[in-house]
Amino acid sequence: MEISEKKISRILNPTAIDLGDYVINPFRGCAYGCLYCYVRSNRVVSRIGKPWGTYLEVRINAPELLEKELVKNKPRAVLLGSTTECFQPAEGKYRLTKKILEILNRFQVPYSILTRSPLITEYLELLKSGLCRKIYFTINSFGQEWKNLFEPLTPSFDLRKNAINLLLKEKIPVLPYFSPLLPGISHYKNIFAEIPLAERVEFESLNFNLPTINDIIKEITLIDEGLAKNYRRIQQEPDFYNYTWKTIKDNINKQAQACGKSFEIYIHKFGGYFENKYGA
Repeated sequence: MEISEKKISRILNPTAIDLGDYVINPFRGCAYGCLYCYVRSNRVVSRIGKPWGTYLEVRINAPELLEKELVKNKPRAVLLGSTTECFQPAEGKYRLTKKILEILNRFQVPYSILTRSPLITEYLELLKSGLCRKIYFTINSFGQEWKNLFEPLTPSFDLRKNAINLLLKEKIPVLPYFSPLLPGISHYKNIFAEIPLAERVEFESLNFNLPTINDIIKEITLIDEGLAKNYRRIQQEPDFYNYTWKTIKDNINKQAQACGKSFEIYIHKFGGYFENKYGA
């Protein structure tokens, strides 16, 4: 991992995501480097010319900039972590996200967070300010061989489940976000029982429209050729695509009803994309 420190000129960036007027990304790059991360296809990342997951830019003046920008313009709400993980290992050293949360709390700016890192639990007191609208905590579940393929450097699924349960116990608004659903790979049937305090779980299908989808299927072939053939069918045949996701949705529905929980599943249209309103 190549880590560099950089001063930037702006930290509040406008966004079309409906969770805030602006996004805050205290880092560029990500130590986790997940194979299916949509940021891999980002135009800025492509211009950098380095493999995703091999570099991290630490925006060391982000807190200072945020304070100055909030004096001039107070957003209605902001989103943390749209193209990076705010609570990745480097946060343990630099504490940029901690400082950002302190500033947002002081300026009374509501915020939402996207994360998959248990490190967020170190900031419980900051998150209890009442300004944290929602934490969308990404979770998944599959065997170690698949994890080594898709996200070998992320925290374990058990640690993430424990973090979600702790946040829920502390009355912090967290939504378990099971993503991406990988047909024939993801173990989703026990998720409602494993996070008992969560009244709702949201799911997102694997995006078969990713520019990197052929790379993903190629990697699946190395472990299970038969499954890779199914993925090709899902990718190429609209009827099989719809059948696959309907079957998964029906199975999730049965599990949710058995546990008395609610859920939402976001499924990308064949050849297109879903409109995720984040529970709005």
